[in-house]
Amino acid sequence: MSSHDLTIAVYVLFVLCGVGLELLASGKRSRIPPLRDVFSRVMRTRSGRVGVVAGWAWLGLHFFAR
Repeated sequence: MSSHDLTIAVYVLFVLCGVGLELLASGKRSRIPPLRDVFSRVMRTRSGRVGVVAGWAWLGLHFFAR
């Protein structure tokens, strides 16, 4: 297995963990907040909005730029 394959596998693992957490959060008595609640809370402040934009920029630079 090359380092590229390992990197892709780790990213897929992160995505699957995120999907699993979101599924756990959708339960009625879950203590884990759904992603929409997390983003609505983060987007209330200016620093939160700047952080979200910086995160999107980081993702764009690392995944979509070639």
